Amino acid sequence: MSGSGSKLVGIKKHDIYYIKGGDVYFLVEQYHFRVHRYFFERESTFFKHQLATPASPGEERQGTSEGTAIVLDHVTPAEFARFLWVFYNPKYSLYDATVEDWAIILKLADRWSFPEVKNLAIRELEKHLMDDIERIVVYQKYNVDKRLLIPRYAALCARTETLSLSEGMRLGMETALNIARARECARSPSVGGLRSPTSVILPSEEMHGIIVDLFSI
Repeated sequence: MSGSGSKLVGIKKHDIYYIKGGDVYFLVEQYHFRVHRYFFERESTFFKHQLATPASPGEERQGTSEGTAIVLDHVTPAEFARFLWVFYNPKYSLYDATVEDWAIILKLADRWSFPEVKNLAIRELEKHLMDDIERIVVYQKYNVDKRLLIPRYAALCARTETLSLSEGMRLGMETALNIARARECARSPSVGGLRSPTSVILPSEEMHGIIVDLFSI
């Protein structure tokens, strides 16, 4: 992230989020965004520090004009617009978005240290149906509380089929190995020698205990 520093050719104003009265400017690829710095200073320790940085003598303060717009890297205009929607949602407390949208919001909230926005994204994702593998991948990637994944790990351990190669690659080696170990623990003979080598029906507390131990939750 940096200031744009000079007049750029071919830059457009974003159709929705170039807001009259906005007092901070961002540049994302070829689009200028003009929004209210209040949200960024209030919600994000990352941006609070960025916006508080004083200008060098004789120069404009970063983010106060198109010429000094803060350049946001590794994000698309569509993603940044979806993130801004959280603050400018016209339906007030009704946040109607897809899993893909909330995953984008979660990603950016985690990257830019917006804890309340991150919590909102997690709450909304918890309301949606998601494949267990997908949820684990998203939550692990964006540093979501591991406790929310205990039932997801348990579901993968309890199912009949083992992880496929593609599933293991998506999850990563450490997670895939821990799930394999948990499956083995759940299927090992109990005191009465009655557990099945192919399927498992354990009390949820016992299965969750295995997960907590292996994943160090």
